[in-house]
Amino acid sequence: MTALTVTRQLPKKWQIAGKAATDIEIREATLGDYIEAEKEANPTFAPNAFNAALAAITTVRAGAFTGPFVAGHFHVMGAANWKVVREALQEAEALGEDAPAAPTANA
Repeated sequence: MTALTVTRQLPKKWQIAGKAATDIEIREATLGDYIEAEKEANPTFAPNAFNAALAAITTVRAGAFTGPFVAGHFHVMGAANWKVVREALQEAEALGEDAPAAPTANA
């Protein structure tokens, strides 16, 4: 099964790996992605650090750069771009919510 993704234009160019990115693509997170992000940062006490860790795990590409991504890449990002990334994370999370549930043996 192919992962569902969200692609968004960034309001400002983001310098990553020596190149300017003008868009970002983020995939739907798995439970394992959330667990890995929690290992890096506590979502209750450090929500921005947690979201940066989750973004690093779930970002497919930024412009032509395909990773690997680390949370530190997002630390230098301006507020306007970070807002777009947070919104894309939320939108990617909702992608699977509209999918019909798989049939069960009891159905």
